[in-house]
Amino acid sequence: MGNLDWKWVGIGVGIMIVLNLVAGLIIGFMMAPTIEDVAGVEEIGTSLTAGQLLIAALLNFLAFAIGGFIVGVKSAGRTIIEPGISAAIAVLIGLLIGGNFSIVNLLVGGLIPFGAGVLGGWLGEKKQGTT
Repeated sequence: MGNLDWKWVGIGVGIMIVLNLVAGLIIGFMMAPTIEDVAGVEEIGTSLTAGQLLIAALLNFLAFAIGGFIVGVKSAGRTIIEPGISAAIAVLIGLLIGGNFSIVNLLVGGLIPFGAGVLGGWLGEKKQGTT
């Protein structure tokens, strides 16, 4: 773990949090007519169509993959795992802020973002030409 570039992990966390906030705003605007009569957060998932849930999942995946890509392109050297760690930390922060933290939520909610971050980092490194 000594070879990790912790500076880029930190930068990646910031990038991914911002991109997830943007994705959340886009999802909120797109889904507003569907969820405006929902009484609580628990009911949102049951009021959305499968297509809307798929779009929300895709936007969240893209936020982590794009964040990983940015880190991969901008960082010096090989930083592929750092974006994955950044994604997991961003998920952890989101769970803590939302009051939904548990190890199970972190593992379940962090696996796909971790993979998306690593994929984005790898694609960014390929574009940079350092892989």
